[in-house]
Amino acid sequence: MKAKSEMRVRRESLRFRAMGISNWVKDLENKKLYSCQFYDFDYHDGKNITPEEYKRILEIFPYDCILYGTKHGLHFISFALLKGLNYTKAKAIKTSKDLGKQDYWTEAKDLTLRISDKWGFTKILKKRFSISKKPKFKGILKNPNNYIISNRHLEFYHNYMGLPDWVYYRYKDCDKRDYKIKIYHYKTRD
Repeated sequence: MKAKSEMRVRRESLRFRAMGISNWVKDLENKKLYSCQFYDFDYHDGKNITPEEYKRILEIFPYDCILYGTKHGLHFISFALLKGLNYTKAKAIKTSKDLGKQDYWTEAKDLTLRISDKWGFTKILKKRFSISKKPKFKGILKNPNNYIISNRHLEFYHNYMGLPDWVYYRYKDCDKRDYKIKIYHYKTRD
């Protein structure tokens, strides 16, 4: 009985919809799974992140790192391809534990970052309304080197997420791989 009421509360708190991009990358031809490193940082006291928190997060990004801002926090993104999903997820979860007040985890094996507005529907007219704009580019934290990257993630962020040309061209000397990526629709809180 208690479990049903808990499930109802959880479902009702996920009233909004969004789209997200996964850090999952698959080489279908060779049947190999890779991932990009993602990290989602949520503000808790205003809109601040301390230098210590920045430093700790950047430790999990060895090759490159760009930054996007959201209504409630920051997205740290690397396009570098790393082996498997467990490695990147474990680094994100350990970082969240080290920082405290962070809960970047997922029931799935992959990590996901929001790429759209968060939207809901009015009850009466069933019209869609936005409660949070899609993430916006804020800067580059680590310049890319000549590592292997996910070209599809890079192109997606350049074409649909406002990644500036000057950042895009910094990846021109990287070894770009066009492996399959995933985009999700999901339910979320404000």
